[in-house]
Amino acid sequence: MEKEKKIKILKDLIDIKSVNDNEGAVAEYLLHLFQEYDINAKLVAEFHNRSNIIAEMGNGQHPKLGLSGHLDTVHQGDERTWHSNPFEGTLKKGRMYGRGTTDMKGGIADLAIAMIELKEANTPINGTIRFIGTIGEELSAAGAKFLTDKGYVDDLDAMVIAEPSGVSLHGLRSYVNSDGVTIDKKVLKDLLKKAFLSDALEQHFIIKAHKGWMAYRVTARGKAAHSSMPQMGINAIDSLIKYYLAEKEFYANLTESDPELGRTVYSPDIFHGGEQINSVPDLAYEIVKVRTIPQVSNEELIRRLKIVIAKLNAQPGIELELTVEHSELPVKSDNHTKLFNIFQKHAKHTLHEPDALPAIGVSLGTDASEFRRHNETMDVAVVGPGNTTAHSPNEYVEISTYLDMIKLYKATIVDFLDHNQD
Repeated sequence: MEKEKKIKILKDLIDIKSVNDNEGAVAEYLLHLFQEYDINAKLVAEFHNRSNIIAEMGNGQHPKLGLSGHLDTVHQGDERTWHSNPFEGTLKKGRMYGRGTTDMKGGIADLAIAMIELKEANTPINGTIRFIGTIGEELSAAGAKFLTDKGYVDDLDAMVIAEPSGVSLHGLRSYVNSDGVTIDKKVLKDLLKKAFLSDALEQHFIIKAHKGWMAYRVTARGKAAHSSMPQMGINAIDSLIKYYLAEKEFYANLTESDPELGRTVYSPDIFHGGEQINSVPDLAYEIVKVRTIPQVSNEELIRRLKIVIAKLNAQPGIELELTVEHSELPVKSDNHTKLFNIFQKHAKHTLHEPDALPAIGVSLGTDASEFRRHNETMDVAVVGPGNTTAHSPNEYVEISTYLDMIKLYKATIVDFLDHNQD
């Protein structure tokens, strides 16, 4: 495939607005693209205008390798903070700007193009390659859950998820020293030395483990009253504040840590209380998103939080209730698997970066949490074009990285299938 067409595919995908909806249009585009090159593909509808996509090539036998990415994006935020239209791919100075360039239409385009170029070259496929494009990853992993329940990952030996795994070199030190990244100290020391001498634009990593996550709501109930006589009511906000302070102390005192994932990460993101200024609020709530580790499982975390709530509920006038709204488990892969080694071997010759995909653990989540539910032994490697501009205004992907990643995927796919024969 010509370079210009590869870039056009990326732009075409960015031009399709799929903010937590409308993934059907992205899936349709990819379906026609696969069909253009005689690759078997089909849509798997889930909701109105929201379809997943499956494409497959090879001999139908093991080894079976999944290539996965999500079709949705997050909201663009305040468009005044963008230098270009977030839903028109804009090529400028070697970068493609637009919502989803990094997270993760660059990744799904690269996976699709890698399959197409293998088909174009009549490359022998000694096994099976299955492309899995999902809806709704950003909010609930709805597509991954749906496809997992339908058995689309049950027979896979390994999976590549093309989430962005890079960072610009000028932000490298702050990235690897952040709470969201865990990396071997010696690997980090060597990487920083190499980066200091490098003129590369970015450093990409291979993610060997990521935290799970859980969203829960804590609701406080009180008693409504006229605001001229607040003593006649029970202010639900007061109860919620008491809980919030206890909750902060609870998380600060968690001592468990995972060698690859670090500690539990707590983020209370939404608070709501009261409806009008002349009434004592009888309802208030907070919504928390917490990144979890195996040492304090999602279930164990809820058990402990309910103990905190029970103690507060024993006080007069306090009525609190905790509800779990979504729960995804942590994912860990052995970084000495063949898939990881193969990726790192070929990264030396394709990515031209300071180091060849050093392995890290991260706090972010991926569809792998759902995919692993029915296939616990499947190796999962998260590596893709893109960087830490995900979810930010002026999100971009380096075109050079976007193109190099296709080469990396192709080499890794063929190598993995050739060396994992039954």
